[in-house]
Amino acid sequence: MNIAQFHQAVEHVWQQIEEKIDDEGLSIDTEIQGAVCTLTFDDKSQIIINKQEAMLELWLASKLGGIHFKNVDGEWVTDEGNTFWQHLEEAFIRHGETVSF
Repeated sequence: MNIAQFHQAVEHVWQQIEEKIDDEGLSIDTEIQGAVCTLTFDDKSQIIINKQEAMLELWLASKLGGIHFKNVDGEWVTDEGNTFWQHLEEAFIRHGETVSF
């Protein structure tokens, strides 16, 4: 994966998240600035998803802690093989919302 493909893949993830939040009518503020996507919940807690271009990784920070993902065959996964979407759903639950990506 080259740098352009990396940015395109991450931006696709961000778009999917925004669309799901809108489709579900969730009260979550989504803000994208540069390499960072911030999801802010009603209680002011946040999930931060950011691009780590130097390592071609997607990072997720939430009440679950910080988790790093690499793109393997088109899927964002941890070294243990867990998907970004699995972790994001768990993070949403910890932040008080249930959603299925």
